Amino acid sequence: MSPVPLGAMLVLSTGIADGPPRPVGDFGGRWVGGSEIRVFDASVPAIHRIDRGTLGTTVLPLTGSDSALDPYGMAVPGDGTVWVLGDRGRFVYRFSEATGERVEKRRLPEPSQGVLTLWRHAGFFAVRLRPGEPLLLRATDGGLRPFSPLLSRSASDVTELLIANLIRCGSGTRRALPCWFTAGEPEVLLLDRDGALRRVPVPSFVTPPAASRPKRSSASEFTFPVRDAFLLESGALWVLANQEGDRTPLEEGSVRGRHAALVRPGRSHRVVALPSEARGILDATEQSLVVLLADGVIARLDAR
Repeated sequence: MSPVPLGAMLVLSTGIADGPPRPVGDFGGRWVGGSEIRVFDASVPAIHRIDRGTLGTTVLPLTGSDSALDPYGMAVPGDGTVWVLGDRGRFVYRFSEATGERVEKRRLPEPSQGVLTLWRHAGFFAVRLRPGEPLLLRATDGGLRPFSPLLSRSASDVTELLIANLIRCGSGTRRALPCWFTAGEPEVLLLDRDGALRRVPVPSFVTPPAASRPKRSSASEFTFPVRDAFLLESGALWVLANQEGDRTPLEEGSVRGRHAALVRPGRSHRVVALPSEARGILDATEQSLVVLLADGVIARLDAR
């Protein structure tokens, strides 16, 4: 599983419409559809609208929020609005796709750790303080309903319970969506349109810490192998590594996001070494990647 050296790389900073170029700040999630990539930047707040062919970019400011917006994902369920969370997951805001103006602010019945697109619906990952409770909820008929058999996991105390049940999803297809627990085994859960799950093992770049190394925090009891995932229509899956080595992402001296792996059914994995730390995969084919680097710059990489 030796890394493949990168070929040519095109780097293009995103730019504000009618303003100077600027990188993406607080990356809050992305949506990919048709000829466009949309990236939520919670620091502005705004949606970067990126042409998938040219990477040319305009920025749509989101206006009218009366609390801080959270970098916990975004949903584009096809109702003409973009959904994002605010006030640490207590509220969901809906903004117009056309103007960026606030359409609605709604208090959620319980705090959410993430919002995502479940095809023609918005989905929410609930914050859970007990094991065995539904994690994924779907917005349906004005309420939130459990969507899959995905349940919260157990842990030894409240802090570890919160860490053990942090979950995210990447970009999917018409048939499935790749999701993963941020702390845990190196695997991706493929979620289908009926809510069923299929586990896919993925490469890991985590090194177990030495037994003599002192425990630094609750998080150091876990490993964090996956940072992002992008599923192709062919069934191939790109996975961006998170933790690399024996230090967790929040520890001093940690290394993360320096490799991506292409996982293909019945074929060997292809591993690509990235030129610098990446925060997310914005677009992909089996031959190339569009990634958001840690400095906020967007890069197209030849990954053959």
